[in-house]
Amino acid sequence: MPLDFLNGTGAKKNVRTTLYGDQEFTQWELEILHTPVLQRLYNLKQLGFADRVFPDAVHSRINHVIGVAEVAERMATRLAVWLGRNETKSFAYALNQTNGAGWTISSISGAELAERVRRMIPVVRLMGLLHDLTHAAFGHTLEDEVCVFQEKHDDPARQIRFFDALVAQLLYLWTTELGIHAPDPDMFDALAHLEIPKEVTRWAEEVAATLGDKRHPLAKLLRELECAFSLLIQIEFLHSSGQDHSPDVPPLLVSAVVRTLDGELPPCDVVLHRDAFFVDIVGNTICADLLDYARRDPGNAALRVQFDDRLIRYVCAVSVKDGLSPTRQPCVRLALQFFTDKMRHDVLSEMSGILKARYLINERVLFHPTKCAAGAMLGTAVQLLGMASLPVWLQVLGDQEFIRMLVDLGERLAEELTTSHPAPSARAGAIGRAATRREELVQDCLSHILAEARSASDAVEIAKGRVTGARLLLWHLQSRRFHKLVFRLRPGVMHSGGANDETIANTYVDPARRFALEREVERTCHIPFGAVVIHCPKRKMSMKVAQALVVGADLTKVAHLRDVNSVSPESLEPYSDEIQAVERMYKSIWQFHAYLDPIHEAKRTLVAEVLRRCIGFPNDKLLSERLADGDVGNPYGLLAGDLNDSFAWNLLPDIIHQIDIGATIRMRHGEGESARERTTRVIRDITRQSMTGAQEQVPNDKQLTIPGVKPSDSEKV
Repeated sequence: MPLDFLNGTGAKKNVRTTLYGDQEFTQWELEILHTPVLQRLYNLKQLGFADRVFPDAVHSRINHVIGVAEVAERMATRLAVWLGRNETKSFAYALNQTNGAGWTISSISGAELAERVRRMIPVVRLMGLLHDLTHAAFGHTLEDEVCVFQEKHDDPARQIRFFDALVAQLLYLWTTELGIHAPDPDMFDALAHLEIPKEVTRWAEEVAATLGDKRHPLAKLLRELECAFSLLIQIEFLHSSGQDHSPDVPPLLVSAVVRTLDGELPPCDVVLHRDAFFVDIVGNTICADLLDYARRDPGNAALRVQFDDRLIRYVCAVSVKDGLSPTRQPCVRLALQFFTDKMRHDVLSEMSGILKARYLINERVLFHPTKCAAGAMLGTAVQLLGMASLPVWLQVLGDQEFIRMLVDLGERLAEELTTSHPAPSARAGAIGRAATRREELVQDCLSHILAEARSASDAVEIAKGRVTGARLLLWHLQSRRFHKLVFRLRPGVMHSGGANDETIANTYVDPARRFALEREVERTCHIPFGAVVIHCPKRKMSMKVAQALVVGADLTKVAHLRDVNSVSPESLEPYSDEIQAVERMYKSIWQFHAYLDPIHEAKRTLVAEVLRRCIGFPNDKLLSERLADGDVGNPYGLLAGDLNDSFAWNLLPDIIHQIDIGATIRMRHGEGESARERTTRVIRDITRQSMTGAQEQVPNDKQLTIPGVKPSDSEKV
């Protein structure tokens, strides 16, 4: 029966899951789950490339969001019980005046808040189901690790795009199921790619007219969905600090649809500073999101991580302000109470356990060097292909679809460059003429690549090299033949000039600078595009768990978990020390990694030496020693080692090129002279040529530098 979730039977469906057994879902929740925009989560792996290291870690985001809905409901239910026991407590919150008059302070009692929580449990469950809706393929890798795409999954603009698409998909499905319109595959395709057609308003009117009185319960259900959307949009804001006002919720399609269905229905009742704790339940510090993935991720990666669900029993609400509120105004937030009728040391130990669990996930899974290599290779492939941003229609692709699309894009770019030899100016005029989304992407990427070329004369050849490099990277990814580690910086490194690991992280987390460094190393070492990839995450690792709010017997004394000692008269220094120790462990996870295509393994020590000179920091000692093994008789190893001081550094590309030519000749005609003799001769010949051809000789006491190399690191002639 069409729209049978409106029949009012209240029947729920059991869904058997690994972590929670039978989970109950309402017909309305299943109606939302059974849409293209949510079903696509089946095709997004929760841990990206981690399954290349841990083969069983193939669970998808749909598994996760289903679990989060369950945990979020449990947390909300326990919170309602706690509020009921504290019904006389008063919770202050700020109201943001729309006329610019500033803030006014209001309050709500524990009893009123308990009743609100009970009414909002369906909304909380929807928030759990929808909190990862906006993730793209390899989203955390491309957006948060290698940062090649600036728009993040939780940017409000993307959230609104996906939320509106979900509502449009529901409306069109209802028009077909009610017999209003015959199903049109072209319309389904457009909606699946987040296109919102102008007919969407008419669809709402047609559904309202067809349903009659049943449009009113549908409007109420959609109002719950609107509340969930309105709260999820505020996640990033509630993670921030120092804001002078709360953001307005942009117009949502669902709001207009509800007005069409029932113009007399009260508006969505969301007051951000009063309702912030609902967002905390789903996705802030110790939240349903964390409690699910902290079990699911290590379990599927075969890591032994354990903590107890007892934490949920101690959730509470607190009114905070100043540094604990994003606007410094009173705000109701979720906290964990470690003192009830007695001191609950088990609560603190379980919180510490979750902190450790999250650390292990980061250390052993998310930042495993092999996974980082795969992520760096994908990021560099995307950059080489000229994808400066992620088009909307690509944001809905699954992981394998996205890789396949990149492969196809590489093939089309190669075809364009081979058959037409376009000049940048001619090609730029062709943008926008393509009839399909994919062809438009090809033209956009081609224009971007050609525009980045140094000059029109070599633009096509550079573009060909970039595309070939990207295609090889994608082939290696699909074959699991990853680049090998040749350079590593660990946290704590210092430079005599004052630079440190934070300097490196802040510099090369920028995708343009990292891309330029990769290409400079390749140019210097005479290796092709894509042979070198770099993984440099943000130096500041996420420590959201340590920012969880805790409270003792006095609800007015609230602090972050890391400062737990400040909210209790009892000495909690051991817990505080342990939490701060784990925080320091988090900082040790960061590493700067550079990887080399093993085809060019002979140049591994040379690549490492070039990187050392470019960034001004030495390679990890153990890795350097391992790379140097087997370098006897290797001319490139001699350039990086014994003969390092025998030539001007700016001549290195020419020296390597000449050695490459000599290596090819020797392969054809056999050995003649030793590697050291041959390398020394090449250095002498190239140096002589440079001195003869130079208009002005460089004095022996002057230093030569290459771009990105500090003068102190350059070599004397």
